[in-house]
Amino acid sequence: MSDIADIASDDPRRMKALRDSLNRLADSPQPELREMARGVLNGDITLRTAALTSAYGPALSDAFGNFWTYYNQLDPEERQRLEATAYDYDQDVETLPGNAGG
Repeated sequence: MSDIADIASDDPRRMKALRDSLNRLADSPQPELREMARGVLNGDITLRTAALTSAYGPALSDAFGNFWTYYNQLDPEERQRLEATAYDYDQDVETLPGNAGG
């Protein structure tokens, strides 16, 4: 089982959401996040290891803090919409490794 699959509890929706997030971070203007995401996606480093390193941990912590601040400012309906988009289940999930189409 891959690190991403393990973190996502082997749930295809969570795996897709995590990979999508890493793909967005791979294009981040922040060099640390960009490097970390590309390393995880390329299999050079596990996400858990990256989160614990002094090179990437602070950048990830800052990004999460910014998100948490944003999330806490949303009204309940906005939160619900945001959460629904994180778990959209579409055909792309079928192409993930370990699934019927992958």
